[in-house]
Amino acid sequence: MHALRIIADDLTGACDVGAEMLPWPAGVIVQPAAGGAGPAGALGVRNTQSRTLPPPEAARRVGGALADLRAGWSGIVLKKIDTGLRGPLGAEIDAAMDVLGVGEAFVLPAIPEVGRTTEQGCQMIGGVPVHRTAFARDPQNPIREASVAAAVEASGRRRAGVIGLGAIRGRDDFDNAVEEARAAGTAVIVCDAETDADLERAVRRLLSRPRPLLLVGSTGLARALRRVLGPENGGRARGGTSFSAGRGVLVVAGSAHPATRAQVECAAARRLIGPLVVDDPGAAEATGLAAGGLLEAGGAVALVAPAEPVPAGSAGVLAALRSAALATLARTRPGGLVLIGGETAYHVLDGLGNPMLAIESRLRPLVVRTRLMTGPYAGLSLVTKGGSAGAPDLLGAIVRQLGRGVR
Repeated sequence: MHALRIIADDLTGACDVGAEMLPWPAGVIVQPAAGGAGPAGALGVRNTQSRTLPPPEAARRVGGALADLRAGWSGIVLKKIDTGLRGPLGAEIDAAMDVLGVGEAFVLPAIPEVGRTTEQGCQMIGGVPVHRTAFARDPQNPIREASVAAAVEASGRRRAGVIGLGAIRGRDDFDNAVEEARAAGTAVIVCDAETDADLERAVRRLLSRPRPLLLVGSTGLARALRRVLGPENGGRARGGTSFSAGRGVLVVAGSAHPATRAQVECAAARRLIGPLVVDDPGAAEATGLAAGGLLEAGGAVALVAPAEPVPAGSAGVLAALRSAALATLARTRPGGLVLIGGETAYHVLDGLGNPMLAIESRLRPLVVRTRLMTGPYAGLSLVTKGGSAGAPDLLGAIVRQLGRGVR
């Protein structure tokens, strides 16, 4: 069996890559704060929550998440990054390379099933360069260009280069392409991919590289790695423990991405949720208590970030959402919880003591069902969703599914 360590730069991403590794003999566990040890035999995914941090702090967290690997460790590290190229990518890759003592890293950020591809070293979203999409308007990490290598070099110490589809698909010699890049001083190698088959071809070739092996990407890479590793790492998913259900479904939507906004509006228009906008930090607790009352009546309620900027800024909105969500949960236990956006998910679970999460299933691309394992809300069913993921009707579908198990 291959030794495997997975780390992710935000919590929804940690759940996303974890779900792609199912089934695993003793289950897949996400550690929201990267510390502690999961159940014996389980595959752990450590969340560094480093995407919005300054490069030195992000590097420190990545290094800390790998620091327990002993000298001589010869496994594979899967480092999850944002396919929208947000965050200090180079600083985090540098930190991982420093801890592992390796001279090369391979970046494969494509997720073909959701239209995210890497073409001539540029990241594309639905055929559009990423810097010309909604990612350019991200309030914390606005994207200015599509070159993956440039994004890596912007915060990193090492030179980055690209291996094109010719080498990936076998028209050119892959190993020669890697060696030529290394001879030219390239240490971080970006691999083009337009399909899942491209990712699998690349992974098969990369597994013959020296160990430790550092692979950097997202769910497309995780899925390819899982398929290539084969049944020796598989097994049946571990059965869960039954817990009594609460009432209603609580949604906390903190993402500013237009996809999330459209999903909230669609679900509200269909009367699947009652949205409560959390735009005043001073009133957040009262809003949360009101949401708890709606849950006690068996409804579905969404605590939602405001559509327009507010004086408190994005950090103030995030703090208000956390306060409102914790007030709701203190009043009543819901039957299901939906957290949208990696920062939102992290801060809400941080308020609950960072319970470990058991991955149960992938509901849709970038939508994962988990269950809290520890703390006062152990057993609570949780769905995480990246802010940029999904069609307008997605949130309504999630709420309906969670609601089936709610009494």
